[in-house]
Amino acid sequence: MLTVRVPPGSPEAQYRRAGLLIVMICLLLTTAATLLLSGPLQVGRTDQLLLGLMLLKNAAFIAWLWRVPGQFQLVGALELTGEVLAGLYRMHDVLLVDHTAHGLSGYSYWLALPYLVASLTLPAGAALAAVTPYLLGLGGLGVAYWLAPGVPDALRDDNANAWLQMLLMHTTFMAVITLQQQLRRRYAHAVALAERKSAQALLDPLTGLPGRRALHDLLDSAPDGLSVVYFDLDHFKRVNDTYGHDVGDDVLRHVARAARASVRAGDRVGRWGGEEFLILVRGDAAVAARVAGRLRAHLHAHPHPVAGPVTLSCGVAQRHPGEDISHTLRRADQALYAAKRAGRDTVELAAPPGAA
Repeated sequence: MLTVRVPPGSPEAQYRRAGLLIVMICLLLTTAATLLLSGPLQVGRTDQLLLGLMLLKNAAFIAWLWRVPGQFQLVGALELTGEVLAGLYRMHDVLLVDHTAHGLSGYSYWLALPYLVASLTLPAGAALAAVTPYLLGLGGLGVAYWLAPGVPDALRDDNANAWLQMLLMHTTFMAVITLQQQLRRRYAHAVALAERKSAQALLDPLTGLPGRRALHDLLDSAPDGLSVVYFDLDHFKRVNDTYGHDVGDDVLRHVARAARASVRAGDRVGRWGGEEFLILVRGDAAVAARVAGRLRAHLHAHPHPVAGPVTLSCGVAQRHPGEDISHTLRRADQALYAAKRAGRDTVELAAPPGAA
C-alpha cells in the first residue's frame, strides 16, 4: 500500500492520527454490538468467528495508535489494505459465486470505508492513488457480474441500478475526499504558520532567545522553589562607544549563545531587555548560583573576538512559598545591583523575603 510521510508532531499528523483513532473506536463498538446481537440477527458461526477476530484487530490497532502515535500511517495502511481486500473478496463472493445479491447485499454499506481511512492516512494525491484501484476493482466485478452467464436475467436487471448508484456514490466519495484533503492541508498550513508567527513574536529578534513577553508568561506560571538569575553585561555602554552598535549587538548574541550552552535541560534563559537577561532555574538559590557561575566561566574561557572578555554581574533569588513572583524578581534585581557595587563580575544571592 502506498504511503507518503506526514511530518511527525505536525498539526496535520495530530489531526490525522486523532481521526483514525476515532474511526477505529467506532469500528470496535460496531463490531462488538454486532457480535452481541449475533443471535437475534442469526449470524452464522463462521461470521461470528470473523467478528471476533475483527474485534481483536480493532482493539490492537487502537492500542497501537494510543501508544505509538507516530506510526499512525502504518496502522492506517494496514487497515486500508485489509478493508480493500475484504471488500473485493466479499463482493466477488456475493456477485460471482452466490449470485444471490439483492441490492448488492448489506455489506455494500461498508464498501465506502476505505475512502475515509485513506483520506486520514495519506495526503490527497497518495490517497487518490491508493483507492483508485479499489474503485476499478469494484467496477470490474460489476462488469463480470453483468456478463456472467450463470446470473439470471431478472436478478441482473434487479441489481443493475443498485450497482450503478453504488459506483457513482464511490466516485463522489473520492471527489469529496480529494477536495476535503486539499482544504484540510491549507487549514493545517495556516495553523502551522500562525503558530510559527506567534512563537516568533515571543522571541527576541536579535538573540533568538525568549523575549520579555515570553518570560512574563513563564514567570506567571512559575512554581514555588523556582530560582531566578538576573544578570547584565558589565560596561556594555563602553563596548558600544568603542566598537559601535554592530559589535555591541554581536556581543549580546555571543552572551546568548553562552547562556544556552550553560543552562541545564529544563532551565530557561531569555533576554529581559537591553543588556539584561534572565535565567529561570529549576532548583534552589545554590543551584542557580552554580548555573550563573558556569555561564561566567564559559565567557571567561571564550572571549568575544572583537570586544574581548565579557563579564557579568548576577543577582540570584529563590521564590519562597506564597511569594509573588514580582517580589522574587525585585529581590534578584536588588542582588544584581549588590553585585555591581561589589565590583562587578560576580554573583550575589538575594536576601530572603522580609529581611532588612
